[in-house]
Amino acid sequence: MTLLAFALAYVGMLALCLAMPRHHRQLFNRAPSPLLQRGLRLLAGGLLIAIVMLDVAALGVSIGLIVCLGQLMCAGLLVGLMLAWRERMALPMGAALSVIGVLNVLV
Repeated sequence: MTLLAFALAYVGMLALCLAMPRHHRQLFNRAPSPLLQRGLRLLAGGLLIAIVMLDVAALGVSIGLIVCLGQLMCAGLLVGLMLAWRERMALPMGAALSVIGVLNVLV
């Protein structure tokens, strides 16, 4: 469960970054529309709420909240490093982490 939560944290932080015109332009060579920005922010908010719920369900309230904050911090750092050094790998990394997280839950 916590691997899936980390994958969702990465995707949520990436969605927050892509909601900003600078980072969206860095990956897609165009600025996002206002509707796309709003959609990415809503997606990120929903994913961040899902992370809290997954960690609390798996580990309890006290430890789950601490692990959730640590995952958010690590995911934000990883997204920042990916956008700084390997910007073209940021999206495939999110897809790979999501698949690994889902497979971890299913198996």
